Amino acid sequence: SWQVRNASERGAAEEVAKILVAKTIEIKARAGGEGKLFGSVTTHEIADAIQEQAGVELNRRMIDLDEPIRSLGIHAVTVKPHHDVQFPVSISVVSA
Repeated sequence: SWQVRNASERGAAEEVAKILVAKTIEIKARAGGEGKLFGSVTTHEIADAIQEQAGVELNRRMIDLDEPIRSLGIHAVTVKPHHDVQFPVSISVVSA
């Protein structure tokens, strides 16, 4: 039934949350003076970095950026792998 399938997906989403909340995902970006990036970090880059560093495959549409990441440092992004599950993930943007 739909409910059982939904519950298992929610369980998987909660497992993903446990893995990712404990990690800081590092992304290298080109930056100029005062730590400003040339361009911004995309949800696609974040999804790729999460897959590479945490072994978790996310659809980039599950990653919610309040505003574009345009500077070095730690940024929190919201990940929503399931409509009942959302959590913050720390993204550390470092100079490439």
